[in-house]
Amino acid sequence: MTQTLGRSLTRLGHDVRVIGVYPRSYPAPNFEVDEGVRIWRLRERRTSGSWMFTRRRLFKEVEKWVLAGDVDVVEVPDYQGWAAGWGKLNVPVIGRLHGSVTYFAAELGRPTDRVSFWLERASVRRFDYICSVSEYTSRKSHQVFKLDCRKSHTILYNPVEMVTESSSVPRSENLVVFSGTLTGKKGIVSLIEAWPTVVNSYPNAELHVFGKDGRTDDGESMQGFLSARLNGTSASVRFHGHVSREKLFEALRTARAAVFPSYAEAFAIAPLEAMACGCPTIYSRQGSGPEMMEDGREGLLIDPHQPGQIADAILNILSNPTFARQIGDAGRNRIRQQFSIDSLVNQNIDFYQQCINGFRLRRREGVPAA
Repeated sequence: MTQTLGRSLTRLGHDVRVIGVYPRSYPAPNFEVDEGVRIWRLRERRTSGSWMFTRRRLFKEVEKWVLAGDVDVVEVPDYQGWAAGWGKLNVPVIGRLHGSVTYFAAELGRPTDRVSFWLERASVRRFDYICSVSEYTSRKSHQVFKLDCRKSHTILYNPVEMVTESSSVPRSENLVVFSGTLTGKKGIVSLIEAWPTVVNSYPNAELHVFGKDGRTDDGESMQGFLSARLNGTSASVRFHGHVSREKLFEALRTARAAVFPSYAEAFAIAPLEAMACGCPTIYSRQGSGPEMMEDGREGLLIDPHQPGQIADAILNILSNPTFARQIGDAGRNRIRQQFSIDSLVNQNIDFYQQCINGFRLRRREGVPAA
């Protein structure tokens, strides 16, 4: 999302800077320019208490830019609470609710790490203005952090680039795609449990899984865990690991269906990209799913706890090419009209300008930001 929005803003003549904290081993330079977006990567230290040092350093770098008059607005995500303890700045600090550690713990019914909760709550309360990537994420985050409901409730959905369709490449009759890190919250276990039912009814079906390997709660390889549960259908499932976006989009442009039975998301990019490719998309009805698509018209929504529903949705698309084409076209149109970067970039610019104007007005009047 940051890359897509940043590139679009620079194309429109705005100056965009991105700064974050990364592991020392992260395979990227400390500074680079990506299509006009300048990116700084601060490296974590390996000493005790280094996390406090890097957080302080991050703030000092941002403060330096503000004092020099180089930036008009600062945006910080809610995840990991990077704005906790920040001092005053002469520009507004905007928080974008993408889904914090606390948010996902609540969604999955797991205990919240106390340090993460404290940092994230302090950070969210430091924000001068708040926007969210979905209505659902906004409501849930306000609940878990007990936020003042008077704070901004602006919704700015995650944008995606429209993907060029190739009418000369037909869609496979058998290909089903999943993309995402192999973790429990992405619903990959439920999908694998559903797959034998799909193959029993549609023997030529193939499931192609794109995404890096994750870990189970016991620390073992998730891919190994899944492979052991394919119940004789392993020949129809292929694990591709992490691939380039170009290769993933190639698969989405030729697949009959894409399936994302997530248990917890804020506003997921993967199903948006599948819909942008015109691929009939199956997504979770939990969380923000109903905000993304109209069930039965622009895609299919399922309960990720019900492998039977996942299997039925896949079979519905595989066995009905006309229906599949209809929801694929409708889903792509939904993305173009409501979630493409071309349709959303100006909403982001208008929101930034409103925050800048409101912040300056309150400073003149001596009123704290809302």
